[in-house]
This record gives sequence, C-alpha cells and structure tokens, in this order.
Amino acid sequence: TRQGWMGSGATAWALCILLNPAPGLCMAFHESRFNTDTVDHEADGSTDNGIFQINSRQWCDDYRSSARNLCHMHCSDLLTSNINDDIVCAMQIVQQPRGLGAWLAWRKHCEGHDLSQWVEGCNVRSR
Repeated sequence: TRQGWMGSGATAWALCILLNPAPGLCMAFHESRFNTDTVDHEADGSTDNGIFQINSRQWCDDYRSSARNLCHMHCSDLLTSNINDDIVCAMQIVQQPRGLGAWLAWRKHCEGHDLSQWVEGCNVRSR
C-alpha cells in the first residue's frame, strides 16, 4: 500500500512538508512570526507555545493545569531554537481530523490562499 513505503501518517506528513513546506511556513509565521520562544496565555489558563503555538490543554505539560499531554513532552521543550520536537508534535496534531485547521492562523491566513510566496527561491513548488 501507499502507506507501506512511507511508514506512519506522521512520516507521510513530514515528507509532504519537506516536498512542499509552504503550508507549515505560512502557519508558523502567522502563529509566532517564526519566534520559537513565543508563549501566549489563553483565557482558559492554558498556554500556546513555540513556533507553532502548540496548546498546553492537550498537547504538552505546562505543570500548571491538568493536560492530556498527547505529544508526551513539556511545553518548555517547545520554546527552544531546536524545533525538531515542535515538528514531531505538530505532525501529531495534523494527523487529527481537523488537520492544519486546528490552527486559527492557518484557517484565517493560509487556507485557500496562494502560498507560493512562502517557497519563493527555495526551488520547490507550492500547491
């Protein structure tokens, strides 16, 4: 099957991001302006963390609220310049039914828009 050669869905998403990084770049820019140490405090007491503004309510442990911690990580791990773990967690989020739609910035600024500007000069095509 197609999934057989690509591995898990997360691996497939990573491959798509490598081949077409425009969606992730657009979303990250509008979430954090590419600032890896951005923390946004939400009205419900949760925080959005890092370059992708990953929320502590479900995805990481902020030590302040009861979190599901579906990415099995501390929220502070999302605030470093090494974004490997941010990408792994974002891949898990994208595998959920809402996909990139889980991010308001994606829905508001990227979805349905021409994303070619995000990869201009990168020798890749935007879809």
